[in-house]
Amino acid sequence: MLKAIPMTLALILLATPASAASFNCGRYMSKVFGLAKPVALALEWARRFPHTSARPGAVVVQSRKGRALGGGPGGHVSKIVSIVGPCRAIVNDNRGTYERDICTRLVAYVSPSSQSLFSAGGPPQHEPTWQSSVITR
Repeated sequence: MLKAIPMTLALILLATPASAASFNCGRYMSKVFGLAKPVALALEWARRFPHTSARPGAVVVQSRKGRALGGGPGGHVSKIVSIVGPCRAIVNDNRGTYERDICTRLVAYVSPSSQSLFSAGGPPQHEPTWQSSVITR
């Protein structure tokens, strides 16, 4: 019996890709902000929430190489804890709290809340405007 437990754990670890933890940032941030319905795909955060500037409490949405679980382009979301310099911030995400470049591969800075989710029809359509060096729509 005691040998079965370590073998089972080893099989689970071998069957789970090491990168699987990196696919949970959207779900993790959904829990951080208390969203009733998780926004799992990172790039979806830029479509569903109002855009803002880089500031503590905002979420930075960045693209990344590779694919998302759904097969589309990959991305990453992390909450800005504090700004430490131009394009540098202390962020928090499913990997912990650390310093990160928040300008590289920037998609948007968003201000999520459970009340700010757009209706099923998608975000309101606006003329593109410049805001913190990010085009918002």
